[in-house]
Amino acid sequence: MAVEFFIPKMSDHMEQGEIVNWLVNEGDRVEAGQGILEIMTDKVTAEVEAPASGILKGIRKGVEKGITIQVGETIAYITESDDEEVPELPPLMPSETEAPRKGKDLPGVIEGQTINATSVAMKLAEQFKIDLTKVKGSGPGGRIQKEDVAAYRAESPRGEPLPDRVKASPAARRRAREAGIDIRTVKGTGPDNLITENDVIAYTSAPSSAGVEGGEELLNLTPVQKLTGERMLYSVTTAPQFSLDITADVEKLLWIRDGMMEQVESETGKRLSITTLLIKIVASALRTYPRANSSFETGRLKIYADVNINVAVGGPAGLVAPVIKNADRKTLSQINGEIKLFEEKMKDMHFTSEELTGGYLFPISECMGLIAFEPL
Repeated sequence: MAVEFFIPKMSDHMEQGEIVNWLVNEGDRVEAGQGILEIMTDKVTAEVEAPASGILKGIRKGVEKGITIQVGETIAYITESDDEEVPELPPLMPSETEAPRKGKDLPGVIEGQTINATSVAMKLAEQFKIDLTKVKGSGPGGRIQKEDVAAYRAESPRGEPLPDRVKASPAARRRAREAGIDIRTVKGTGPDNLITENDVIAYTSAPSSAGVEGGEELLNLTPVQKLTGERMLYSVTTAPQFSLDITADVEKLLWIRDGMMEQVESETGKRLSITTLLIKIVASALRTYPRANSSFETGRLKIYADVNINVAVGGPAGLVAPVIKNADRKTLSQINGEIKLFEEKMKDMHFTSEELTGGYLFPISECMGLIAFEPL
Protein backbone atom coordinates (compact mmCIF):
# COMPACT_ATOMS: atom_id res chain seq x y z
CA MET A 1 0.00 0.00 0.00
CA ALA A 2 1.33 3.42 -0.98
CA VAL A 3 2.41 5.77 1.82
CA GLU A 4 1.79 9.49 1.40
CA PHE A 5 4.82 11.79 1.53
CA PHE A 6 4.06 15.29 2.79
CA ILE A 7 5.67 18.30 4.46
CA PRO A 8 5.63 17.65 8.24
CA LYS A 9 5.17 20.29 10.92
CA MET A 10 8.72 20.83 12.23
CA SER A 11 7.87 23.39 14.90
CA ASP A 12 4.80 24.66 16.73
CA HIS A 13 4.66 27.77 14.53
CA MET A 14 5.55 26.24 11.18
CA GLU A 15 2.84 26.57 8.52
CA GLN A 16 4.79 26.05 5.29
CA GLY A 17 8.19 25.18 3.86
CA GLU A 18 10.05 26.19 0.72
CA ILE A 19 11.50 23.51 -1.54
CA VAL A 20 15.30 23.78 -1.67
CA ASN A 21 16.32 20.56 -3.39
CA TRP A 22 15.15 17.03 -4.07
CA LEU A 23 17.85 14.65 -2.80
CA VAL A 24 16.53 11.70 -4.83
CA ASN A 25 14.74 11.30 -8.15
CA GLU A 26 11.31 9.89 -8.90
CA GLY A 27 11.61 6.14 -9.27
CA ASP A 28 14.55 5.84 -6.85
CA ARG A 29 14.45 3.37 -3.98
CA VAL A 30 14.53 5.06 -0.57
CA GLU A 31 14.86 3.74 2.96
CA ALA A 32 12.74 4.77 5.95
CA GLY A 33 14.44 7.66 7.71
CA GLN A 34 16.48 8.64 4.65
CA GLY A 35 16.51 12.33 3.80
CA ILE A 36 14.85 12.73 0.40
CA LEU A 37 13.93 16.41 0.29
CA GLU A 38 15.52 19.64 1.57
CA ILE A 39 13.16 22.43 2.62
CA MET A 40 13.66 25.86 4.12
CA THR A 41 11.47 26.61 7.12
CA ASP A 42 11.14 29.97 8.86
CA LYS A 43 14.37 29.24 10.70
CA VAL A 44 16.51 26.53 9.17
CA THR A 45 17.14 24.34 6.16
CA ALA A 46 16.12 20.79 7.09
CA GLU A 47 15.86 17.40 5.44
CA VAL A 48 12.46 15.71 5.22
CA GLU A 49 12.87 12.00 5.80
CA ALA A 50 11.11 9.15 4.04
CA PRO A 51 8.28 7.78 6.23
CA ALA A 52 8.74 4.28 4.80
CA SER A 53 11.02 2.19 2.60
CA GLY A 54 10.13 1.73 -1.05
CA ILE A 55 9.97 3.51 -4.40
CA LEU A 56 9.38 7.28 -4.65
CA LYS A 57 6.55 7.80 -7.14
CA GLY A 58 3.93 10.29 -8.25
CA ILE A 59 5.72 13.54 -7.38
CA ARG A 60 3.14 16.27 -7.67
CA LYS A 61 3.54 18.55 -10.68
CA GLY A 62 4.82 21.99 -9.69
CA VAL A 63 6.70 20.79 -6.60
CA GLU A 64 10.09 22.18 -7.55
CA LYS A 65 12.87 24.38 -6.25
CA GLY A 66 11.64 27.70 -4.88
CA ILE A 67 8.02 26.58 -4.43
CA THR A 68 6.41 27.01 -1.01
CA ILE A 69 4.32 24.07 0.23
CA GLN A 70 1.80 24.11 3.06
CA VAL A 71 2.34 21.77 6.01
CA GLY A 72 0.47 18.48 5.55
CA GLU A 73 0.20 18.84 1.76
CA THR A 74 0.77 15.50 0.00
CA ILE A 75 3.45 15.87 -2.68
CA ALA A 76 4.40 12.26 -3.54
CA TYR A 77 4.00 8.59 -2.61
CA ILE A 78 6.29 5.78 -1.52
CA THR A 79 5.27 2.35 -2.80
CA GLU A 80 6.45 -1.13 -1.93
CA SER A 81 7.20 -2.01 -5.56
CA ASP A 82 7.81 -0.21 -8.82
CA ASP A 83 4.70 -1.80 -10.36
CA GLU A 84 2.28 -0.36 -7.79
CA GLU A 85 0.01 2.36 -9.15
CA VAL A 86 -0.57 5.59 -7.20
CA PRO A 87 -3.29 8.24 -7.51
CA GLU A 88 -2.36 11.21 -9.67
CA LEU A 89 -2.09 14.31 -7.54
CA PRO A 90 -3.54 17.53 -8.95
CA PRO A 91 -0.98 20.08 -10.19
CA LEU A 92 0.10 22.53 -7.56
CA MET A 93 -1.73 25.81 -8.01
CA PRO A 94 -0.29 29.19 -7.04
CA SER A 95 -2.92 29.67 -4.35
CA GLU A 96 -1.67 26.53 -2.60
CA THR A 97 1.95 27.62 -2.45
CA GLU A 98 1.82 31.25 -1.37
CA ALA A 99 -0.28 33.16 1.11
CA PRO A 100 -1.52 36.43 -0.46
CA ARG A 101 0.91 39.30 0.19
CA LYS A 102 -0.50 42.72 1.07
CA GLY A 103 0.23 45.57 -1.32
CA LYS A 104 2.17 47.48 1.32
CA ASP A 105 4.68 44.60 1.53
CA LEU A 106 5.84 44.72 -2.10
CA PRO A 107 6.84 47.65 -4.32
CA GLY A 108 4.27 48.57 -6.99
CA VAL A 109 1.59 46.14 -5.74
CA ILE A 110 -1.75 47.60 -4.74
CA GLU A 111 -3.48 46.61 -1.51
CA GLY A 112 -5.08 43.17 -1.70
CA GLN A 113 -3.44 42.21 -5.01
CA THR A 114 -2.03 38.65 -5.15
CA ILE A 115 1.33 38.07 -6.83
CA ASN A 116 2.18 34.71 -8.41
CA ALA A 117 5.80 34.50 -7.25
CA THR A 118 8.01 32.29 -5.13
CA SER A 119 8.93 33.53 -1.65
CA VAL A 120 12.58 33.89 -2.70
CA ALA A 121 11.53 36.08 -5.64
CA MET A 122 9.48 38.22 -3.27
CA LYS A 123 12.43 38.60 -0.90
CA LEU A 124 14.64 39.74 -3.77
CA ALA A 125 11.98 42.17 -4.96
CA GLU A 126 11.73 43.69 -1.50
CA GLN A 127 15.51 43.83 -1.17
CA PHE A 128 16.08 45.66 -4.46
CA LYS A 129 12.81 47.64 -4.56
CA ILE A 130 11.59 45.90 -7.72
CA ASP A 131 7.97 46.15 -8.89
CA LEU A 132 6.91 42.53 -9.39
CA THR A 133 3.95 43.58 -11.53
CA LYS A 134 6.51 44.48 -14.21
CA VAL A 135 8.41 41.18 -14.02
CA LYS A 136 7.53 38.35 -16.42
CA GLY A 137 7.49 34.93 -14.78
CA SER A 138 9.07 31.89 -16.40
CA GLY A 139 7.81 29.28 -13.93
CA PRO A 140 4.71 27.06 -14.06
CA GLY A 141 1.60 29.13 -14.74
CA GLY A 142 3.72 32.25 -15.24
CA ARG A 143 5.08 32.05 -11.72
CA ILE A 144 7.86 34.57 -11.03
CA GLN A 145 11.10 32.85 -10.02
CA LYS A 146 14.16 34.41 -8.38
CA GLU A 147 15.95 34.15 -11.76
CA ASP A 148 13.22 36.33 -13.30
CA VAL A 149 13.77 39.03 -10.67
CA ALA A 150 17.55 38.87 -11.15
CA ALA A 151 17.14 39.14 -14.94
CA TYR A 152 14.80 42.13 -14.58
CA ARG A 153 17.25 43.85 -12.27
CA ALA A 154 20.11 43.18 -14.68
CA GLU A 155 18.15 44.77 -17.53
CA SER A 156 16.94 47.71 -15.46
CA PRO A 157 18.79 50.96 -16.19
CA ARG A 158 18.70 51.80 -12.47
CA GLY A 159 20.97 48.90 -11.54
CA GLU A 160 24.26 47.47 -12.71
CA PRO A 161 23.91 44.37 -14.91
CA LEU A 162 24.60 41.16 -13.04
CA PRO A 163 26.91 38.51 -14.52
CA ASP A 164 25.35 35.29 -15.80
CA ARG A 165 27.76 33.17 -13.74
CA VAL A 166 29.98 33.83 -10.75
CA LYS A 167 32.64 31.82 -8.96
CA ALA A 168 31.43 30.73 -5.55
CA SER A 169 32.20 27.92 -3.13
CA PRO A 170 29.47 25.30 -2.44
CA ALA A 171 29.19 26.56 1.16
CA ALA A 172 28.69 30.11 -0.11
CA ARG A 173 25.95 29.03 -2.53
CA ARG A 174 24.18 27.08 0.21
CA ARG A 175 24.39 30.02 2.62
CA ALA A 176 23.07 32.42 -0.04
CA ARG A 177 20.21 30.07 -0.88
CA GLU A 178 19.22 29.77 2.77
CA ALA A 179 19.32 33.56 3.19
CA GLY A 180 17.16 34.05 0.09
CA ILE A 181 19.65 36.29 -1.75
CA ASP A 182 21.02 36.26 -5.30
CA ILE A 183 24.65 35.20 -4.95
CA ARG A 184 25.53 37.32 -7.99
CA THR A 185 24.98 40.43 -5.85
CA VAL A 186 27.70 39.38 -3.38
CA LYS A 187 31.26 40.65 -3.85
CA GLY A 188 33.88 37.89 -3.67
CA THR A 189 37.11 38.32 -1.72
CA GLY A 190 38.69 34.96 -2.49
CA PRO A 191 41.18 34.04 -5.22
CA ASP A 192 40.02 35.37 -8.63
CA ASN A 193 37.08 37.09 -6.85
CA LEU A 194 35.75 33.73 -5.58
CA ILE A 195 32.72 34.25 -3.34
CA THR A 196 33.31 32.51 -0.02
CA GLU A 197 30.89 31.63 2.76
CA ASN A 198 32.31 34.50 4.84
CA ASP A 199 31.48 36.91 2.00
CA VAL A 200 27.84 35.81 2.09
CA ILE A 201 27.74 36.06 5.89
CA ALA A 202 29.18 39.58 5.72
CA TYR A 203 26.65 40.51 3.01
CA THR A 204 23.66 39.27 5.00
CA SER A 205 24.93 40.78 8.26
CA ALA A 206 25.59 44.24 6.84
CA PRO A 207 22.84 46.74 7.72
CA SER A 208 20.82 47.58 4.61
CA SER A 209 18.46 50.50 4.63
CA ALA A 210 14.89 49.70 3.65
CA GLY A 211 13.76 53.29 3.73
CA VAL A 212 13.69 56.38 5.92
CA GLU A 213 10.61 57.68 7.68
CA GLY A 214 10.59 60.79 9.82
CA GLY A 215 14.38 60.90 9.88
CA GLU A 216 14.59 57.34 11.30
CA GLU A 217 16.36 54.62 9.34
CA LEU A 218 14.55 51.33 8.79
CA LEU A 219 16.79 48.26 8.47
CA ASN A 220 15.94 44.96 6.81
CA LEU A 221 16.01 41.85 8.99
CA THR A 222 16.92 38.31 8.08
CA PRO A 223 13.98 35.84 8.17
CA VAL A 224 15.31 34.39 11.45
CA GLN A 225 15.65 37.81 13.08
CA LYS A 226 12.18 38.82 11.95
CA LEU A 227 10.58 35.63 13.22
CA THR A 228 12.41 35.86 16.56
CA GLY A 229 11.12 39.38 17.08
CA GLU A 230 7.55 38.42 16.18
CA ARG A 231 7.55 35.46 18.58
CA MET A 232 9.04 37.48 21.42
CA LEU A 233 6.36 40.12 20.95
CA TYR A 234 3.67 37.41 20.83
CA SER A 235 4.99 35.85 24.04
CA VAL A 236 5.09 39.05 26.04
CA THR A 237 1.57 40.06 24.97
CA THR A 238 -0.19 36.69 25.46
CA ALA A 239 1.42 35.13 28.54
CA PRO A 240 2.03 36.47 32.06
CA GLN A 241 5.66 37.44 32.55
CA PHE A 242 7.40 36.93 35.89
CA SER A 243 10.75 35.75 37.17
CA LEU A 244 12.14 34.11 40.30
CA ASP A 245 15.80 34.46 41.26
CA ILE A 246 17.87 32.43 43.69
CA THR A 247 21.57 32.32 44.45
CA ALA A 248 23.04 28.82 44.66
CA ASP A 249 26.41 27.55 45.82
CA VAL A 250 27.64 25.37 42.93
CA GLU A 251 31.10 24.59 44.29
CA LYS A 252 30.31 20.88 44.55
CA LEU A 253 28.84 20.94 41.05
CA LEU A 254 32.14 22.29 39.74
CA TRP A 255 33.95 19.47 41.60
CA ILE A 256 31.74 16.95 39.80
CA ARG A 257 32.45 18.68 36.49
CA ASP A 258 36.20 18.57 37.07
CA GLY A 259 36.03 14.91 38.12
CA MET A 260 34.12 13.85 34.98
CA MET A 261 35.77 16.22 32.51
CA GLU A 262 38.37 13.79 31.15
CA GLN A 263 35.92 10.93 30.62
CA VAL A 264 33.23 13.06 28.92
CA GLU A 265 35.73 14.90 26.74
CA SER A 266 37.31 11.64 25.59
CA GLU A 267 33.88 10.24 24.66
CA THR A 268 32.48 13.33 22.92
CA GLY A 269 35.44 15.46 21.87
CA LYS A 270 33.92 18.41 23.75
CA ARG A 271 34.63 19.70 27.24
CA LEU A 272 31.89 19.01 29.75
CA SER A 273 29.92 22.25 30.02
CA ILE A 274 27.84 23.72 32.81
CA THR A 275 24.92 23.74 30.37
CA THR A 276 25.15 19.94 30.05
CA LEU A 277 25.06 19.55 33.83
CA LEU A 278 22.10 21.93 34.15
CA ILE A 279 20.15 20.04 31.49
CA LYS A 280 20.66 16.79 33.38
CA ILE A 281 19.71 18.40 36.70
CA VAL A 282 16.58 20.06 35.29
CA ALA A 283 15.50 16.90 33.46
CA SER A 284 15.81 14.82 36.64
CA ALA A 285 13.82 17.43 38.57
CA LEU A 286 11.05 17.44 35.96
CA ARG A 287 10.81 13.65 36.20
CA THR A 288 10.54 13.91 40.01
CA TYR A 289 7.97 16.73 39.86
CA PRO A 290 5.87 15.93 36.75
CA ARG A 291 3.47 18.85 37.23
CA ALA A 292 6.33 21.17 36.34
CA ASN A 293 6.48 19.34 32.99
CA SER A 294 2.97 20.32 31.95
CA SER A 295 0.85 22.92 30.19
CA PHE A 296 -2.64 24.37 30.70
CA GLU A 297 -4.93 23.33 27.87
CA THR A 298 -8.73 23.60 27.56
CA GLY A 299 -9.25 23.95 31.30
CA ARG A 300 -7.07 20.98 32.23
CA LEU A 301 -3.45 20.27 33.06
CA LYS A 302 -1.61 18.31 30.37
CA ILE A 303 1.33 16.39 31.86
CA TYR A 304 3.90 15.20 29.35
CA ALA A 305 5.23 11.65 29.51
CA ASP A 306 8.67 12.51 28.12
CA VAL A 307 11.16 15.01 29.50
CA ASN A 308 12.39 16.92 26.47
CA ILE A 309 14.61 19.96 26.91
CA ASN A 310 15.16 22.75 24.38
CA VAL A 311 18.71 24.06 24.40
CA ALA A 312 19.22 27.50 22.86
CA VAL A 313 22.07 27.63 20.33
CA GLY A 314 23.09 30.93 18.76
CA GLY A 315 25.09 31.80 15.67
CA PRO A 316 25.55 34.51 13.01
CA ALA A 317 22.21 33.63 11.39
CA GLY A 318 20.15 33.78 14.59
CA LEU A 319 18.94 31.63 17.46
CA VAL A 320 17.55 28.10 17.32
CA ALA A 321 16.39 25.84 20.17
CA PRO A 322 16.78 22.19 19.11
CA VAL A 323 15.51 19.47 21.42
CA ILE A 324 17.31 16.91 23.57
CA LYS A 325 14.76 14.08 23.81
CA ASN A 326 14.33 12.09 27.05
CA ALA A 327 17.09 14.07 28.70
CA ASP A 328 16.41 12.49 32.09
CA ARG A 329 17.38 9.05 30.71
CA LYS A 330 20.59 10.15 29.00
CA THR A 331 24.11 10.23 30.36
CA LEU A 332 26.16 13.40 30.59
CA SER A 333 28.25 12.22 27.65
CA GLN A 334 25.15 11.70 25.50
CA ILE A 335 23.80 15.16 26.33
CA ASN A 336 27.20 16.78 25.81
CA GLY A 337 27.56 15.03 22.45
CA GLU A 338 24.16 16.23 21.26
CA ILE A 339 24.99 19.83 22.18
CA LYS A 340 28.23 19.54 20.20
CA LEU A 341 26.25 18.26 17.19
CA PHE A 342 23.78 21.15 17.48
CA GLU A 343 26.64 23.66 17.59
CA GLU A 344 28.12 22.17 14.42
CA LYS A 345 24.76 22.19 12.62
CA MET A 346 24.19 25.80 13.67
CA LYS A 347 27.00 26.86 11.34
CA ASP A 348 24.80 26.29 8.30
CA MET A 349 21.39 26.10 10.06
CA HIS A 350 20.94 22.55 8.81
CA PHE A 351 18.77 20.58 11.26
CA THR A 352 16.42 17.61 10.87
CA SER A 353 12.74 17.81 11.76
CA GLU A 354 13.35 15.34 14.61
CA GLU A 355 15.85 17.73 16.20
CA LEU A 356 13.43 20.69 16.12
CA THR A 357 10.20 19.09 17.34
CA GLY A 358 8.98 17.65 20.61
CA GLY A 359 10.23 20.35 22.95
CA TYR A 360 7.63 21.41 25.45
CA LEU A 361 8.10 24.04 28.10
CA PHE A 362 11.61 24.11 29.45
CA PRO A 363 14.33 25.78 27.37
CA ILE A 364 17.86 26.27 28.69
CA SER A 365 20.34 28.87 27.47
CA GLU A 366 23.77 30.03 28.54
CA CYS A 367 24.75 33.71 28.56
CA MET A 368 28.36 34.14 29.55
CA GLY A 369 29.34 37.22 31.57
CA LEU A 370 25.83 38.01 32.86
CA ILE A 371 24.71 37.81 36.48
CA ALA A 372 21.07 37.30 35.49
CA PHE A 373 18.66 37.83 32.61
CA GLU A 374 14.91 37.43 32.09
CA PRO A 375 14.12 35.62 28.81
CA LEU A 376 10.67 35.84 27.20
